[in-house]
Amino acid sequence: MSRPTTGGWYLFLRSFSSSIHSQLPNSIPEANDLFNKVRVLSTGGNIKEALSLFYSTPQLNQSQQTYATLFHACARHGNLKQGQYLHQHMISENPKKPQDLFVTNHVINMFAKCGDLGSARQVFDEMDRRNVVSWTALISGYAQQGRSYECFSLFSDMLVNCSPNEFAFASVITSCDYVCGKQVHALALKTGLIASVYVGNALITRYSKSCDDNFVGDGSEACRVFESMEFRNLVSWNSMIAAFQHWKLGGLAIGIFCQMHGGGVEFDGATLVSVLSSLSESYDGDNADMGLKGCFQLHCVSIKRGFMLKIELATALVKAYSDLGWQHLLIVNQNQQFFSFVSCTGRD
Repeated sequence: MSRPTTGGWYLFLRSFSSSIHSQLPNSIPEANDLFNKVRVLSTGGNIKEALSLFYSTPQLNQSQQTYATLFHACARHGNLKQGQYLHQHMISENPKKPQDLFVTNHVINMFAKCGDLGSARQVFDEMDRRNVVSWTALISGYAQQGRSYECFSLFSDMLVNCSPNEFAFASVITSCDYVCGKQVHALALKTGLIASVYVGNALITRYSKSCDDNFVGDGSEACRVFESMEFRNLVSWNSMIAAFQHWKLGGLAIGIFCQMHGGGVEFDGATLVSVLSSLSESYDGDNADMGLKGCFQLHCVSIKRGFMLKIELATALVKAYSDLGWQHLLIVNQNQQFFSFVSCTGRD
């Protein structure tokens, strides 16, 4: 089951950048040009080059925006080593100056995203002042590392200090157990954040994981959340399709996919992996030809959209064809080279 996308959290964290941009040292004519070079390099993944330019340009060392941009790049590309060096450099450059809240939030996010939760927690605990971004960055880090106890405990502390946002709710719902998930669900209803697509997606994932391969109890809860969502994104649809496939309800998974496709919602390779598994489970025996027809159609779509480059989808397609009767592959004999290639590359 897919976790809620982190793209929204990145956008949320980056949204604070505009208010800090004015802190660039505009008295130096080339300052903005230098900052833009650092930003372009770091955004493109050339973090070492960006840092080299940063370290060799003293005026940029006073720019909070530049620090934030570099920490964000280290987080996004998982470069813990460079993030640690940058953090040490920032402290050594301003040993007596209180750390900027905006930049410190990016430091926490960098450590958390790179898996160094000990350092993230240390920076968090040393802060004189925190805001909702500070709390959410650490909560998200605990959730992504599967540390559900710390995640829920910190979320409980957050409730005393400030109002959680949709990203904090989504993180804790995804990571906690069924009982805690129900409690957070009730709180989301009370605060009105249940309308958030991130919270809705997290609830679908939570209830789907709690359902022990049977369409009872939690399964119906996941469906109710899905049906109640005013807005659904790709993660919403993929989570529900994967849930039905997990519950061995291939017909319903295919039905959701048809509803998704009929509504003009774009799907991806992950969508097709779940649907292919559902086809092979729903059509067998006398119905195998219908399943094979569906596989062939999805195969054509996958090639047309370039999804066949993904080994997970290629493997799922081979398995679906095989489960539905390998002898029927004579009708698509031209694909035998493809199957041979996937079988070989998938052995490891």
